[in-house]
Amino acid sequence: MSAQKTYNIRCPKCGQEQKVELYESINVSQQPGLKTALFENQLNRIQCRSCDTSFRIDKPLLYNDPDRNILIHWIPDNAVSREEILDDFDKSMEELRAVLPENIEPPRVRLVFTRAELVELIFIIEAGMEERVVEYIKYTIHMQNPGRVPPATKQLLLNVQDSTADELLFAVQNTETLELEEILRYPRPAYHGVKDMYRKNPEEFRELFPGPYISARAALMEEDCGEDG
Repeated sequence: MSAQKTYNIRCPKCGQEQKVELYESINVSQQPGLKTALFENQLNRIQCRSCDTSFRIDKPLLYNDPDRNILIHWIPDNAVSREEILDDFDKSMEELRAVLPENIEPPRVRLVFTRAELVELIFIIEAGMEERVVEYIKYTIHMQNPGRVPPATKQLLLNVQDSTADELLFAVQNTETLELEEILRYPRPAYHGVKDMYRKNPEEFRELFPGPYISARAALMEEDCGEDG
């Protein structure tokens, strides 16, 4: 079931405070309209009663799709560091596994830090794609094009909807301005080749992207930090 909570929110334009109901979690199997609201940038969007300004509140959100047995935690990293979030998340997952009955298949649990990552991951899952295969391809693109898509300032997002039978389309997003700067094309046959690699040796992919936050950019930046250290 989806859950809401009341918050006191201050308008960023006029400073007026008002009480609003914001979603803490959404169950898209029971309420598919909430997924539509998320995709259309309307979920947890507020209209100021004083100046009529419309603005979105980015806060932790649990995306629950029981039909696909997936839980995605969106935790914006605008308050604490990603390291702190990951530590707390690991503890929460240990508690969840401890209380689950042995005969119940645990849900796949994923973690994202931005709304764009959340929407991308939903599309990847619904397209029946393995997210580690997608991130491996991003990893390769970053490695082969360090000047064009440096992971420190550029993020790759798979555009599932506009990809074709011949090629996958990756949008290059500037991580500072959040603007989409260009589209990179990746041959679909090469994607199938990586998928075959994953089927033959999934552990290699899990070692590179252990989760719950599966990100080529994060893996590359961690490698860079290790080399600098």
